[in-house]
Amino acid sequence: MYARNHGFTLGGKTAKELGIIMLRSSQRPVLPGTIDRTVAIPGRHGSWDFGADLAARRFDLECALIADDVASREAAISALAAHLVDSTGRPRELDLIFDSVPDRKYRVRYSGTLPIDRLANTGRFTLPLVAFDPFATGLTEQLVEEIITGSPHLIEVETVGNIETAPVIVLTNEGEETISGFEMSVEYQLEG
Repeated sequence: MYARNHGFTLGGKTAKELGIIMLRSSQRPVLPGTIDRTVAIPGRHGSWDFGADLAARRFDLECALIADDVASREAAISALAAHLVDSTGRPRELDLIFDSVPDRKYRVRYSGTLPIDRLANTGRFTLPLVAFDPFATGLTEQLVEEIITGSPHLIEVETVGNIETAPVIVLTNEGEETISGFEMSVEYQLEG
């Protein structure tokens, strides 16, 4: 009936648990749009380019809901709506993990409108989600703990991503003496 795509997990529930399947026509952009910073200068052709940043990443997931009867279809629609909002009725942030890329997640929320075509025991709709941070993150954090007894001291942490990610550094003094005069720096090794 419908051409299936790989599924997804949204807020800890698989598409199957939500009673839906993702269709092949779902839009999952390679990169989000750009926010270009340019200025047109009178008397000069073109624009002056001040660079760009990436905009929020939109996911328009074409989905189908297949139920045994009309009553269970309506119950599944209500359950999906309840899953997308918090107890005050506001869209809540959820982790989105695609089955085809199970080692990374996007932090998304419902954004837009959600009309559904109800046909017999089925329903077809586009689930509009937006990740305001357009980058995927790993499912787990990397924790490095070391006891530093001398100076200078170098701690190397490698990540598998392709975007510079600032570490969270927690320095705890477990001794009696006050720590003073220390410096910390974070450096990124560029490949190329």
